[in-house]
Amino acid sequence: MKRRIMVLLVAAFLMMSISTVMAAEVSKVMPMPPKQQIIRGDEVVPEAHYYPTPPGLLTVSPGDTVGTTQYDYQTNGSTGTRVVVDGQSNIHVSWMKGMPYPTTRHVYYNCKTPIGWEFPLTGTRASHIAGSGYTTLEVLGDDRAIVLYHRAAQAGAESLFAAIDASGCLGGFTYSRVPNRLSAKMHIWPYGAVDRTGRVHVTSTNNAATGAAQQVIYNRSSNNGSTWTAPAAVDTTEVISTMITASRVSDKVAIIYTKSTDTTSQWLNDVYYIQSDDGTTWPWTTGKTNITEYAIGGDSLFAYTDVDAVYDYNDNLHIVWNSQYVTDAGIYYNGQLFHFDRNSGLTHQVAQFDTTWLSAGCEFGVWNFVYAKMSVASDLANNLYLAYTSWDTSDCSAGGWANGDIYLRYSTNTGTDWSDAINVTNSHTPNCSPGTCDSDHWSSLAEVVDTALHLTYINDKDAGGIPQTEGQVTESPVMYYAFVPDILRGIDEGNLTPKSFSLAQNYPNPFNANTNIDFELTKGSHVELAVYDITGAKIATLLKGNREAGKHQVNWDASQLSSGVYYYTLKANGSELTRKMTLLK
Repeated sequence: MKRRIMVLLVAAFLMMSISTVMAAEVSKVMPMPPKQQIIRGDEVVPEAHYYPTPPGLLTVSPGDTVGTTQYDYQTNGSTGTRVVVDGQSNIHVSWMKGMPYPTTRHVYYNCKTPIGWEFPLTGTRASHIAGSGYTTLEVLGDDRAIVLYHRAAQAGAESLFAAIDASGCLGGFTYSRVPNRLSAKMHIWPYGAVDRTGRVHVTSTNNAATGAAQQVIYNRSSNNGSTWTAPAAVDTTEVISTMITASRVSDKVAIIYTKSTDTTSQWLNDVYYIQSDDGTTWPWTTGKTNITEYAIGGDSLFAYTDVDAVYDYNDNLHIVWNSQYVTDAGIYYNGQLFHFDRNSGLTHQVAQFDTTWLSAGCEFGVWNFVYAKMSVASDLANNLYLAYTSWDTSDCSAGGWANGDIYLRYSTNTGTDWSDAINVTNSHTPNCSPGTCDSDHWSSLAEVVDTALHLTYINDKDAGGIPQTEGQVTESPVMYYAFVPDILRGIDEGNLTPKSFSLAQNYPNPFNANTNIDFELTKGSHVELAVYDITGAKIATLLKGNREAGKHQVNWDASQLSSGVYYYTLKANGSELTRKMTLLK
């Protein structure tokens, strides 16, 4: 009830504040458009003039170039996860790479270790068949990448796949087909999550005709993607919004999506989630929760197509989405960002866009809005971070498309209050010609936040989405940026752990036979240090007894064990810390 009252009060206040200006400021409203075309998913880069980047032109946008693409577009709706931090602090990135016409697209991959990028400036191909794209990425329990993607939806051809790396950061993939046919419908647009036990969870949406309801299905693999459960029907939606996320401290998994309030509209949506408490049992019939209830309340505020979610380290589910006012006059540009906290059941406004946006001659493109492609993450202190694309009406390309920037907001109180926007990329190229623009878009933020935020995005050299025939074909850098906001400056991982003790990463790691484990106690206490295998079985107890305050070190001889991933856990004063290590012989 409190959540509903808060949403209604916010909506009522905002509606009163704009009601006196709506009629006069027609430039702030977009007439209700026809249904946006849902592209088939098998597009090639259009046959069009190619504008190469002029020699010597450097991007202003920050970060490392991990590859390039002539297919700037990465997603129709929710952005999904395309950058992941593994247990060894390696960075995995995937993207949809378009190649010069008439060559079709593929999915590419890169990985950064402490030494540097494994495939500098180019990446390596992850997909096994031409026409592959619309990728998301996760890592398995042993830190190998699993890259999800679909290929062109062809009659009689399978089209949803997982590419599994042979070892961490190798880039040597084997392939698994994810069953994606249900009720004679073929499902593509995969989004994935890996839970703490290593199970892989995937949602996908069928490639329906524009205007038809799209069915969402779910699959799961318990053996690193080798085999999959049969598809289960989740729900229907009018947009490609469905996201999935897994807790890092329990077996919970949640599916989040927007659903049309009248079963036909792409703009009039509520936000739903459904949660599995054990990662295997889903309440498909009784467990769907509508967290907005826009239609029930009669609001003119509705969700669109971008959602994301994360579990914090208190096992609390956080959901974010974009909304806009929709009336008989059309769609108003004073779009908003919202956050939902499952533990409290409350919804909070994160931001509201300035209503002075003028679309004529500076549009942000199909399947975008004033806030777009949101990603939410959490650090060990349960601070929340929200990255998204937004626009500046003074920064438009010569072709009439808005140049994007990646923005960040954060919350230190579980989403009740949010910081002002931080322009992370802060690149401005007004009136730029093709090949010279810095339009930063299609970002994805890793769920894991350690000493930095891990962000990937496309530095589009001509704004607009090529598959939607927006802008011109250019060679656009695929960027990775480790961004450190003020809230993280000077805070290392030890400072984010319980203050009674700290547990360091073992060294060397990976190791052959012997490794050292350091920990520190701020006061004397009874401690236990134990090692577990990937199934959770205890392998060894390295230390059990009382220890004084200060720094301690334990050496572990694992010469009698086989290669693999192991976990070590330190328990003290009623709390515990766990880290991952890799034995390589």
